[in-house]
Amino acid sequence: MKKSKEQPKTLDSYQKLINISCDLASELDLNILLSKIVAAACQISNAEEASILMFDPAKNTLYFQAATNLDTQLHRGVIVPLEESIAGWIVNNQKPVIVDDPQKDKRHFDSIQAITNITCNSLLGIPLMSKGKVIGVLEVINKRGGKFTKGDQDVLLALGAQASVAIENSRLFLQSDLIGEFVHQIRTPLSALNAAAHLLKSNRVDEEQKKKMIDIMEAEIEALSEMSTSFLDLARLQSGRKQYNVSEFNIRELLVECYDIFYPDTKEQAITFNLDLSDSLPRILGDRKQLKQAMINLLSNAIKYNHEGGEIILRAKAKNHRLIISVSDTGMGIPEDEIDLIFRKFYRVRSHRDQVPGTGLGLAVVKQIIIDHGGKISFTSKVNVGTTFTITLPYEA
Repeated sequence: MKKSKEQPKTLDSYQKLINISCDLASELDLNILLSKIVAAACQISNAEEASILMFDPAKNTLYFQAATNLDTQLHRGVIVPLEESIAGWIVNNQKPVIVDDPQKDKRHFDSIQAITNITCNSLLGIPLMSKGKVIGVLEVINKRGGKFTKGDQDVLLALGAQASVAIENSRLFLQSDLIGEFVHQIRTPLSALNAAAHLLKSNRVDEEQKKKMIDIMEAEIEALSEMSTSFLDLARLQSGRKQYNVSEFNIRELLVECYDIFYPDTKEQAITFNLDLSDSLPRILGDRKQLKQAMINLLSNAIKYNHEGGEIILRAKAKNHRLIISVSDTGMGIPEDEIDLIFRKFYRVRSHRDQVPGTGLGLAVVKQIIIDHGGKISFTSKVNVGTTFTITLPYEA
């Protein structure tokens, strides 16, 4: 009996898959997990590139979430049409597919080449399934030294089964972690609301006290609303379900908009607000709405934790293909022993909690947005002197 030439390669791929599976099962950070999956897909199929598209059944959309050798901010969140793409066909039919020449396939999504600058000469795609439902698509393209085979497909399906379990485990871990923290955090405002309601029902309070109780209830309801909104923003960002709408835009215009939003507040509070923008700021690629939200969160904090007669400076410059944005204030500052905790979800500086309202989620949201754009955020601070947050974002010249 003649042995297949493919058999030794397939066995080797399965051996690699066994080693990879243990690594995937132990990873709970979703972004790291997805990066490991696409790298593994390339390795076991001998492909040049791999990508994961996630399926959102609520919106009935398919969007890029991870890929090898691509700038994350260029492709994450790019929506791929379900009816006019090979990936969409995989979702609708819940079947794997091998396409030897995607350029000639009527299902091929032509626009993706302009986004990735990669020509797709051959493709193998499989559905990622969990509990009988499609949660995404894993694709590999351009096999080195030949065409994709049935053996490649079988090995990729085996990887996909492992990957789907790992993705769902990561999401469940994140959800339980966030929900646990959220429930813990809402106990304080709920307790205040309960106490105020109990007093209002009693006959032991006069009209002035009733007004105070109503004011307390309104403040706590507002705090709960703000916390819920921030919590949902962060949950979407960290779960990988957030779709980024990437476009090229003028960062100077965005920063001036943010300045204009907060200038009336700073004037009312007798805080000097200065804008220091370089003349050579580049146009950048990113989700304009999300980056604006990040700047709003930073500037809002700079005002809340400042004082009458204080100062805020919003700066931006470009250096070595990096956009550097900073927000400096002359506010309360952060104690040295709490510096490592400042980006933790729901964390608020102990000495500020009774003085300034807040959810403790704003900076966590900012950090996630910046990381998702391939950037970094850092800060320096000194108590009673002030704080400077610095964002660094890459851009193409």
